[in-house]
Amino acid sequence: MNFTRSGERILELASRLFYTQGIGAIGVDRVVDESGVSKPTLYAQFGSKAGLVAAVLDRRRADRERTITDHLDGLPADTDSRVLALFDWFAIGHQKAGFRGCPFTNAAAELPDPEHPARAVITAYKDWMRGLFASLAASDGLEDSERWGSSLMLLLDGANARVITTGDTTAILDARATAADMIAAARIHPRTTTKTPKETP
Repeated sequence: MNFTRSGERILELASRLFYTQGIGAIGVDRVVDESGVSKPTLYAQFGSKAGLVAAVLDRRRADRERTITDHLDGLPADTDSRVLALFDWFAIGHQKAGFRGCPFTNAAAELPDPEHPARAVITAYKDWMRGLFASLAASDGLEDSERWGSSLMLLLDGANARVITTGDTTAILDARATAADMIAAARIHPRTTTKTPKETP
């Protein structure tokens, strides 16, 4: 969605404040005061604080999906595991200064109302990630890619939850190591499909 220059200024500020201090801790008045944009302009652009939160997360979603896609497209053709390459990308992000967890997971914890407009954005991003993991698992030669997509998302979400609960930003390395063990085991012992013998005519 396109916004005016004032709207973009509000988005940039709100994105930083919501992530660093929490959605519930930041009111519209503070966003207005620090952005220098009038409250009527904010409401004209976003409708409400809920609308602003949804817009902030949707911008993050679009940026995140584009960045991840560009990263994966730039991998060498002989990359052994594209699944693990994605975990490596997340691991770099988890070690950056100021990282305090996945913005979508954090927002979901703060927004329990399933009707909040931001919940649809969070679900869309999580569904995209699960589908991406499934696609990467298939490209890694792993059978039952949909199951892999779900299992790998559990590892990623678990690492992000650890950041929220304990501040442990190294949990993503444990998740990556677990994924590597799972992939290695699957490649050594691939699942076999039992076929029903044909009846003799």
